[in-house]
Amino acid sequence: MDETTPMLRQYLEIKKQYPGTLLMFRLGDFYELFNEDAIVGARELQITLTARQKDSKNPIPMCGVPHHAAANYIAKLVRKGHRVAICEQAEPAGKGTKLVRREVVRVITPGTAIEPQLLENKESVYLASVCPDVETVGASLMELSTGEFIATQFSGSDRWTRVRELLEAYSPREVIFPSRSGEELSAHVEGSARRRSVLPGSAVDDRGGGPDTPFALTALENGDFDISEGTVLLCSHFGTRSLSGFGLDGKHGAIRAAAGCLRYAQFTQKATADHISEIRYFETSDSLVLDQLTLRNLDIVQSRAEGIKQTLLDVIDETVTGMGGRLLRGWLLRPSLKRSEIETRLAAVDELLDPILREKVRFLLRQVSDLERLVGRLNLGSVTARDLNSLAGSLEQTPKLVGAISDARSLLLQVLSENIFELPDVRELIATAIVDEPPANLTDGGTIRDGFNSELDELRSIAGGAKRLIADFEEKERQRTGISNLRIRFNNVFGYYIEVSRSNASKVPEDYHRRQTLTNAERFTTPQLKEWEDKVLGAEARMAELESELFQKIQNKVKEETHRLQTTARALATLDALAALAETASRRNYVRPVLHDGDEIEIKNGRHPVVEAFIDEGVFIPNDVYLNNSTDRLLIVTGANMGGKSTVLRQVALIQILAQIGSFVPASSARLPIVDRIWTRVGASDDLASGRSTFMVEMTETAAILHNATPRSLVLLDEIGRGTSTFDGLSIAWAVAEYLHDSPKHAAKTIFATHYHELTELAENLAGAKNYQMTATERDGEVVFLHKLQKGTATKSYGIAVARLAGLPGSVLARAKDVLAKLEKYELAVFSDDRSHGLRAAATRSNIAQVSLFAVNNESAVDELRNVDLDRLTAEESKEILTNLKQKII
Repeated sequence: MDETTPMLRQYLEIKKQYPGTLLMFRLGDFYELFNEDAIVGARELQITLTARQKDSKNPIPMCGVPHHAAANYIAKLVRKGHRVAICEQAEPAGKGTKLVRREVVRVITPGTAIEPQLLENKESVYLASVCPDVETVGASLMELSTGEFIATQFSGSDRWTRVRELLEAYSPREVIFPSRSGEELSAHVEGSARRRSVLPGSAVDDRGGGPDTPFALTALENGDFDISEGTVLLCSHFGTRSLSGFGLDGKHGAIRAAAGCLRYAQFTQKATADHISEIRYFETSDSLVLDQLTLRNLDIVQSRAEGIKQTLLDVIDETVTGMGGRLLRGWLLRPSLKRSEIETRLAAVDELLDPILREKVRFLLRQVSDLERLVGRLNLGSVTARDLNSLAGSLEQTPKLVGAISDARSLLLQVLSENIFELPDVRELIATAIVDEPPANLTDGGTIRDGFNSELDELRSIAGGAKRLIADFEEKERQRTGISNLRIRFNNVFGYYIEVSRSNASKVPEDYHRRQTLTNAERFTTPQLKEWEDKVLGAEARMAELESELFQKIQNKVKEETHRLQTTARALATLDALAALAETASRRNYVRPVLHDGDEIEIKNGRHPVVEAFIDEGVFIPNDVYLNNSTDRLLIVTGANMGGKSTVLRQVALIQILAQIGSFVPASSARLPIVDRIWTRVGASDDLASGRSTFMVEMTETAAILHNATPRSLVLLDEIGRGTSTFDGLSIAWAVAEYLHDSPKHAAKTIFATHYHELTELAENLAGAKNYQMTATERDGEVVFLHKLQKGTATKSYGIAVARLAGLPGSVLARAKDVLAKLEKYELAVFSDDRSHGLRAAATRSNIAQVSLFAVNNESAVDELRNVDLDRLTAEESKEILTNLKQKII
């Protein structure tokens, strides 16, 4: 790049301060990107790549987008994981100014976005900060658009596992970390990261995964996580002398992570972010853990079926505000472990079942805007006049909402009514200051209402009077000159001017002063027109300046109420979420669960909330389920393919989750404990990128369950061991089931669905194991699935019947039936016929001794027993043989 050009030199100097970002440089009506940024921008945005100084030996790649449409282009870049620095003109261009001063006004990153184009109405956008130390890992999460800010830290050998679980629970869009910890962090979260990018102080490193992985990784300077400076930063921001009031005293890892998070937010926003008014220290044990595998297997917020919206969230989300939707989603991703908290929600939902109260509340809430994000934009300096009107309109509903729930019986609704502030002063200020329908941009003028400021009113009068005089002057000049098409026009270069067609040039008076000659017209001015122009332009310039000043004062005045506005927003969000749960319960015939401190799960006529919602009404077959930690600890469920085993497994988990967010549940009754974690191993998947087969993934997931389940956990296993040979898989499944039943530390309430009918023997040997089956029957050669869970053992899986429904060729089905018949009769002699020696031998062996696979430990003992001629044995020989066999199987 030719650094002798002042503008390009300015660009380079600014670019050095923001490595690892795409610098969008304002030039007139466009944002331009240069050099490598231009190449990346053109590729990602699919726009034309051109060049500056094309005729030189070293042309400079460049591309640009119009400033009025830049928001959508920027959003596209950020969604792809890029950081974008917005460089604006910091002063107006004036006569004689060779180079306008420019500066970066914001850095937009995946985790710090506040633009509507980058925000989903009912989804939170989290920035995560992870700061490893010798013995701890600090972590912090910030939702910049709303001001939510939390921190924690982990220690012990499983600290990185807990960090991963935290990231999975909150799904941040970006994770920041000290550059010194890059290798360690990558080793533990590499599979989840999308891109590695670096800010000042570190070398740029663009290793990373593909575009579909969850979050971007961003390395920062190590000093951004310094404990001393971090403590000072946090205390200064919150206006406190220490951090003990936030539960952070002595939590150095959490403080480091939180400081890095706040510093990054301030750096990217170029603002103090005053709406981040508190930080909360939390323990991950405060909520039920649902890892990504479980969330996916249970269709909690994302369906396993690509492109199909059939999730638990879709079923229960009847919220009418964005902030209520985000809160409900958060409850669903992190269900509570506190019985008192759950009970207060259930009581509020119960009261909101009153249709008159519920509909009144929901009607008023529909007129409330997203106060959380409005307050965020207000404090980050990006609020518009339309935003302020939305805020005032929302506050108009608060007195009515308080009135609606002021006489509520439930404690939670009473607390909410006390935390909804009416703020009449804010409403009145905005109503008297801002016009009803303000322009999209403050610079367009006309935002401040007439009568609010006397100086502004006078300037408007001057400008309006001068414009009227100019309009009158135009008509008089037409009459005086006889030029009927004479026009008075305006542009930014010449100001006001008189335009006359070339055909009427001979009629132009001598007192006109020529300004410009065009192909078909001449442009003139007069001393009188110039005088009025000065009045108009002077007044308009001052009006724009004054409107900006007044709008800033209004913003600052409203900002003073940030705390009460945020309190109101959170109360309204909670009210919305509770009313939504009541609406769901009413529409779908859910009942209030009974929570207890024991270990029993007792569900009567339970239904799968998602399946039920997307099939015809009345078609779903309900089922009863009973589990405890003693007599019914391990339920072994057998039955036909497509019989509904997986559905029963999932519905038990979903009912438990709904109960622990404070929702009613799809059942006729439900008695439930508080479980600490729900584990699932359902379905088949592989991880080829890491060299892991389907079976390896299955075993890895199963190992995590066996190592971490507790007696308070709920474990759902579906078809363990199906990814390997029959005997291997059966052996593993048997051992897993025994472990979950017997382990003092890891024995959990378990539902184990399987096609290994041999596992039903466990119920004969394990005190807490019970056999259940999903019933099916055959009618006229057709399989009828009853979808009913009953005690007992299934004898068939009806796999060939399902294969026929799937459309396998008839010849394949016929051969399968033949093979199945032989396997069932002669166990392993698939390729023999009834007359073959091998088949007869197999039949003989089968008839001589049907030994349970798990009854003996030494196959040679079985072989020896088969070769004994019982008719010729003496008593002594029999005793000797038994003694030898006993020694072999001990």
